[in-house]
Amino acid sequence: MPNEPVQVVTNPEHLQGPREKNQPGKAGDDFFEGDNEGFRRHRDKLVASLRSIAALIASDEWTAQNGGAAHLKVAMGPRAIAKSHRPQRSIFQARWTPHVATARIGEPIYAVTSVSLAWVIDRIAATPLDVPTKLNKKTGEVQPNPKRPRCEVSAISSITLWGSVEKRSFSAAEGAAWISRAGTGGAYLIDFFPIVTAENDPSLAQAEQHAVRALQDRLATLAVDARARPILGRGNNPFVALRVLESDVPSRLELGLLGAPIGSHLAPAGIPSDNVDRHQEVLRALEGCTLVRDITLPPLPQRDATASTPTNELATTSLPTRGTGDVARVGVIDGGVSDAVEAWVEDRWGQISDSDRDAEHGTFISGLLVAAGDLNPSYLSDLPSGCGIIDVDVLPADPGNTGVPFEKYYPNGVSDFMDEVESAVREYRARLSVRVFNFSMNFAAPGDSYRYGFAARRLDQIARDNDVIFVISAGNLDFSEQRPEWPAAPNQVMATLVADTVGTISEPAESLFNVSVSALNPPRLKNQVPYALARYSRRGPGLSGATKPDFAHVGGSGTVDEVYGNGLVSIDAAGQEISGAGTSYAAPLVARQLADLDSLIDGNVPREVLIALLVHYSVLPKTMSQPVIFPSAKDLVGFGMPVTAEQMLQRPDTEIAIVVNSIVLPGEQHTLKFTWPEALSIDGKCRGYARLTLVARPVLAYEHGDERIRVNIDAKLMQQKADGGYENTLHATNQPRSSKQPKAERALLQEAHKWQVVKCFEARMRGRGERSNWKLLVEYLTRAEEQLPTAGVEFAAVLTIADDKGKAPIFQQMRQHLGDIGVRTGDIRTSVRTRINAIPGTET
Repeated sequence: MPNEPVQVVTNPEHLQGPREKNQPGKAGDDFFEGDNEGFRRHRDKLVASLRSIAALIASDEWTAQNGGAAHLKVAMGPRAIAKSHRPQRSIFQARWTPHVATARIGEPIYAVTSVSLAWVIDRIAATPLDVPTKLNKKTGEVQPNPKRPRCEVSAISSITLWGSVEKRSFSAAEGAAWISRAGTGGAYLIDFFPIVTAENDPSLAQAEQHAVRALQDRLATLAVDARARPILGRGNNPFVALRVLESDVPSRLELGLLGAPIGSHLAPAGIPSDNVDRHQEVLRALEGCTLVRDITLPPLPQRDATASTPTNELATTSLPTRGTGDVARVGVIDGGVSDAVEAWVEDRWGQISDSDRDAEHGTFISGLLVAAGDLNPSYLSDLPSGCGIIDVDVLPADPGNTGVPFEKYYPNGVSDFMDEVESAVREYRARLSVRVFNFSMNFAAPGDSYRYGFAARRLDQIARDNDVIFVISAGNLDFSEQRPEWPAAPNQVMATLVADTVGTISEPAESLFNVSVSALNPPRLKNQVPYALARYSRRGPGLSGATKPDFAHVGGSGTVDEVYGNGLVSIDAAGQEISGAGTSYAAPLVARQLADLDSLIDGNVPREVLIALLVHYSVLPKTMSQPVIFPSAKDLVGFGMPVTAEQMLQRPDTEIAIVVNSIVLPGEQHTLKFTWPEALSIDGKCRGYARLTLVARPVLAYEHGDERIRVNIDAKLMQQKADGGYENTLHATNQPRSSKQPKAERALLQEAHKWQVVKCFEARMRGRGERSNWKLLVEYLTRAEEQLPTAGVEFAAVLTIADDKGKAPIFQQMRQHLGDIGVRTGDIRTSVRTRINAIPGTET
């Protein structure tokens, strides 16, 4: 069967057009429709809550600390989490109460003062019980016509003050013990709400300035070293690292608020204190300031606890010989790579001294990158040989888990460590064009496991700033926490998974701009299910419903086989073959596929295109497709196991794959109207297989918690209906399909990847619809009161249309048709430069 290349649209501007936006036909939804008495009780309860809060913030103690400023968390009702229900048009108006942050989904946070709170209370209390009506011209019925204030008040579940419970999730004793550990940097990490103004309430800015000065005055008496630390390479988004010192030294305060200077990276002057009472006093001072958003403990890096079994065979003869041609490159961020793969090592960062290097882990990973197929020919023979290794040795050896070696290199803890990672990535991106970095390590800290971690934020920012991708291990369970081996009987699997209450992904695998990988069992091991989730592998779901892990690959078995050991073979630091197991070893198999894609495509391929292709051509293991397991598949293996890069880029002529890489600008959308392939359509009834993948680079605003993604870029494949309108035809991959397209916000979050960076949909059709007119639509939706950036949001969409019977010449028919309608396409391997120059703002 002839192979045809993946096509990239080289004139994406041809698809741009004005945005079609549906205008709301009513003021909103009344969640107490027909129940005025219930609404009255609800309204009065909210007013009572707010009056209690008003009394508190008017107290002398609160005023002394915060000048009358406060922050309120408004929890929306379970059916009212959509942006259309947010109480910002009538009740919490920006000119009185700015929206400054968000907690969980449907929990906006507003800055208020006694003045603006009194205005809000009056607005809610004045909401009438009687609901006006209007005549429905279509049905002739008289219907309720609630006004916006009623709709907003009815949508609110509760209103509470942002207080100490929300600000930290650990005790003073836990905090003191943790930051006394070597390697943590010895400091609490403090995030602040932004200082804002309100048009109708000038007292807000004054009160917040008072709160800053009061906090500074209080901390000045407590012997602390508190400095705002800039993120390397940027002048904004500082965080404050605060150390509690012995009481005989003066405080040093550089909070970075009110235009104050940003602190340095120097170690503090003073001896750190581990006195729990002193920590409690400092934590209470921080919690008393309304501007403090949260207080977290710094994470410690942990190289995955992997298993290994010698094979007693020399491996150096199995490694391929380096030729003169170009190869893919992967940066291995680890503790070092030994000379056993020296022929393939193209550069070494050299951060770690020889006495602090432990190259076993990094060498096993590098061996897989170079020769996974050669070392595991029974099931990885499709993987090509040879890969350039960039040894980013940044993690010092610490066999006793003391943290002392880490502290020697990184006195400020994880912030220094991530700065070093960023420096290496930036240099290798510029000097050697490295795009893919393997990151097989995780972080741990006590506290709220549902918070988006510091390391994940930093990896997001580094990836975005340098146009690179980190491939992150999902993390391993400790031996005592590991599940039993995957049962052979599918109906027993769910009981095993339900019993696992601690196995969710480790930081920074939640990183939205990067990809994480879980581990699967190898084939051919006795009494083990091939390609089932390995017993040690952590899993999803990701935070806020994100698909995490993104992928899965063989990571070796957690149960040693008497013949094949762990079942995944690489080499140790001495160059001997060894079998191993860990999500650390699944990650490089995915990293290699990304690097191969980047190497095979000429030009600077945007990271969104690389990720989209990898998602698009991932396959769900058969083990996960069994009916009882399938509903959980997404949380176990994400989008599945990627095929090889060569298989992605060369497709049979019974399908066509079209890549659209462009930028969605304000007020615009992308639309590709086309006719379904003639060979797959009879009298308007369409058959075949369609798959659509979208990866975007939206704004991430971490102050907005679980709603940190501020722009939803969506893609739909739509068929024209008899009435001329269009309806979506696809459903999300790797999860159960609803009988109808989801409409409620919670269903859209769960079933349509709404507000996610990566989305994938598919459908198999056996004669669908009445017309062969279709369109691919890429559009955007912003959060309430949010604007799309003027520079727009870049995206990559991959659409496949195929004859699932494997007979019709779809490639030729569709490519000819696209040319007829003015859409130019070319082989993605050689047409990327042309396509990039067509994207607004990227001309060279």
